[in-house]
Amino acid sequence: MSPTERAHLRHLLVEGEGALYAVLDAARSPRVSILVRASGEPSQSLYEGAKGAALAPWGPLLVELGPESRLLDSLLGEGWGESWGLFLRSPAGFRHVRRHFRRLLIVQSEAGKKLYFRFYDPRVMRTFLPIATERQLAALFDEVDSYWMESADAEALSCFRHDGGALVATQLGGLD
Repeated sequence: MSPTERAHLRHLLVEGEGALYAVLDAARSPRVSILVRASGEPSQSLYEGAKGAALAPWGPLLVELGPESRLLDSLLGEGWGESWGLFLRSPAGFRHVRRHFRRLLIVQSEAGKKLYFRFYDPRVMRTFLPIATERQLAALFDEVDSYWMESADAEALSCFRHDGGALVATQLGGLD
């Protein structure tokens, strides 16, 4: 991705109401945890307890990204197209957003089996959102105004909003 494309992406992500957050998948690359730790940005694993501590090096991380975030630049420069995670906008504070996402980590299958839901993987979220039920959408968007992630070919920014009970999906291109 060229510096111009990266600047365009950055602009699309930082412009808007509410705080900008990322939920990053540390299992995708060791660079994710390294970059988050080095950034000094507010961050925390979504996992808790002894099990959470054991899984933390490979688990999802919530990060709050300020308007001048250097971490955002690193994520766009190194992680774009690598499915490192997704971005979101929320009017809620860090603790509320983290609590919201912790509730989404474990889901129940139709057969009653408990499963990890890797909603923070853009490949999963891009596939799931269009087929989600109204109830599932309400749960996913409870503390979230919009989700932003790389498109399947990483040539566009995919945005998803929940408006009036319906999912609104937009592709913002110009990244080629």
